[in-house]
Parts: sequence; C-alpha cells; structure tokens
Amino acid sequence: MLSVCHLVSWVDRLSEIVGKAVSWMCLALILVLLYEIIARYFFVSPTSWAHELSTMLYGTFCVLAGTYTHRYQGHVRSEALYNLFSRRGRAILDVITGLVVLFVLVVFFFASVDFAYESWQNKELSSKSTWAPPIYPFKTVLPVAVGLIALQSLAHLIRDICVALNLPCNACVES
Repeated sequence: MLSVCHLVSWVDRLSEIVGKAVSWMCLALILVLLYEIIARYFFVSPTSWAHELSTMLYGTFCVLAGTYTHRYQGHVRSEALYNLFSRRGRAILDVITGLVVLFVLVVFFFASVDFAYESWQNKELSSKSTWAPPIYPFKTVLPVAVGLIALQSLAHLIRDICVALNLPCNACVES
C-alpha cells in the first residue's frame, strides 16, 4: 500500500516531470513566432494560424507551469507577518490556508471539467481566425492543470500537517 510519505514524494516528482515537459513549450512558442515573423516581414505572407497557436501554447504553458511553480512555493504571497512565526506556527497557518485553497481548487476542478466537457460535446471551434482550430483539446488542459495543482496542494498540506504535529516523514522534509 502507498504510504502518505510516498504519495507526497510521488506528487513532487510528477510536478517536476510536468514542469520540465512544459518548459519545452517555450521552444515551440518561439519557433511559431519566429516562423510568423519571417513569413510576415521577409516574405510579406503572414499566417492565419500563428497568432492563435501561440496564444494556445502560451495559455497551456502558463496553466501547466503552475504545478511546478507551486511545487517550489513560487507563487506570490505576503510574508511580512508570516516570517514572525516559528516553523511549526507557519505550518499551522499553511494547514488552514491550504484547506481553503484545496476546497477552492476542487470546486474549480469540477467547474472546469464541465467547461471542457461542454466544449467536447459541441466540438467547439475557434472563431478568432479563418483557421478555426478545434479548441476543446485546449480547454481540456484547464481541468488537468487544476487537478495537478490540487495534487501539489494536497502534498503541501500533508507536509504541513506533519510539521504542525511533529510527525516523522522523510517526504515531509522539503526537498
């Protein structure tokens, strides 16, 4: 059976893998924009698809990179009062805020699943260009990303509970 500490380690590794995989989207985005620049300014033949594809790549990059950012607690937060507490005190505060965040993420996850499902049902196409690509795969990224961030939030919550209750767990020591 999978122990809680193994779960925390597994989620951390998953966030690492997703973050490294998503980082390659930057290269794809650069290549699409470079192609558009060359086509537009050197051959006076702008594309009908590059702007929309770059928007989709950037959006996917941003929402999926959130799990990697959360893994390293890189999101913005105010620490003026937070740093006045002991490590255990900060962990207790993090448990309280972590429960609220996890609740919000679960609600958002189910809403985004409905959002993506409806898009798949309608085989939704973009109306932003003459290219009109399908956008239901792009909308599917949202519940995937929210689910991954929720998993990473759960890992942080477990780690904070271990610290707050002085429970021994190798995975609960931030790696």
